[in-house]
Amino acid sequence: MAPQGLTQWLEYADQVHSQEIEMGLARVSTVAARLDVAQPASCSVIIAGTNGKGSTTVALEQLLLEAGLTVGATLSPHISRFNERVRIDGEQASDEMLCRAFAAVDQARDEVLLTYFEFSTLVALWLFKEQQVDVALLEVGLGGRLDAFNLVDAQVAIITSIGLDHQALLGDDVQTIGREKAGVLRASQQAVFGEALPGSIAEIATSLGTQTFTLGQDFWCQQKAQHWQYQSASGTTWALPYGSLAPTNCALAIQACALVLEQCQARSLTQAQAHQAISKAWLPGRLQPMAAFGRDWLLDVGHNPLAASFILRLLRQRYPTRRVVALFGQLSDKDSPAVVRQLRDRVACWVLVPTQGLRAQSSARLLDKLETAGMVGGADRPLQIAVADNFSDGVAMARQRCGPRDVILAFGAFNVVEQALQTFPQGL
Repeated sequence: MAPQGLTQWLEYADQVHSQEIEMGLARVSTVAARLDVAQPASCSVIIAGTNGKGSTTVALEQLLLEAGLTVGATLSPHISRFNERVRIDGEQASDEMLCRAFAAVDQARDEVLLTYFEFSTLVALWLFKEQQVDVALLEVGLGGRLDAFNLVDAQVAIITSIGLDHQALLGDDVQTIGREKAGVLRASQQAVFGEALPGSIAEIATSLGTQTFTLGQDFWCQQKAQHWQYQSASGTTWALPYGSLAPTNCALAIQACALVLEQCQARSLTQAQAHQAISKAWLPGRLQPMAAFGRDWLLDVGHNPLAASFILRLLRQRYPTRRVVALFGQLSDKDSPAVVRQLRDRVACWVLVPTQGLRAQSSARLLDKLETAGMVGGADRPLQIAVADNFSDGVAMARQRCGPRDVILAFGAFNVVEQALQTFPQGL
């Protein structure tokens, strides 16, 4: 009997394959061919990178909508509900739409065993084809070369940033990781690159003959006190507002938008449209400010050293004089000491909380990692640490350790943000 409702379909998809991750494109490409979804739209954009993928995707989505195109977009992973992963014209796909897509994918796969993420990928591609969107924005879930979305030969690629994360699957250094991310590049493609990417990416782009546009070389983002400026290669300069997303990611999106509009033979974006899009674009859990329990909070899903470095820059810009308390939890495979090192001089006190789900980690185990790294007790600059047995206790401990003028940074994992949004009265 076929699953009934989205919850049952998700449970079913999670059980079809015995492994959470099995790298490779053969299985998903086979089913994609049967569904005829390998080209889900007139123009496809694939977004890869260590950090900034989701923010860039959402910014580009809003820019294209302002330009009058219809847009399908994927985000990964979700925070609260699966529907966040598949968006049509800025709105989450409904349960009914997703169930219809799951049924179509399941029928087409026949004997092919798909992982949960492969199932999700094909569901998104099928819906984009069914809805006849002009542009499909495909956020890579992991890596690039062997990510399921890489079955699509995208006309435009974006690589946002490269840092150490998922080393067990992608490699132990940024050059190796860069080569994995650069697997999304094609010879006939146009690609938008973030700043300071490892040389391995440029080498692959050059060998393929990919036309590239690099932030800081071909277009620019300058941050000022009241606004930030986007400057194109032709010298066009736009003053744009600080929204909820990082200006550097918005700059990547603006450059990519120009390429997509060329591909679709649509009118160029105007400064007024860009201003409107950047003002509206947002993503939960990305530098998200909230007020709850009489305190100011900043929620971020950042979980690696590169993300922590970015958070540090934001804290210095947004809260230059305010004391910061961190509510911190991590999955078991993350380099927690490296994350903490980035922020230790800015965070006055750390409250450790457990995470949930696959690769969950207790707060006691997190403390043990920090102790092993010499960051507790006998360290030159020992951390002020409190350990909570559960998330609710962690929230209470963080509140007790800061005053109304302080800021609580809740970060370290998607699950930390998920628990925060479930705990806070106003929710998501």
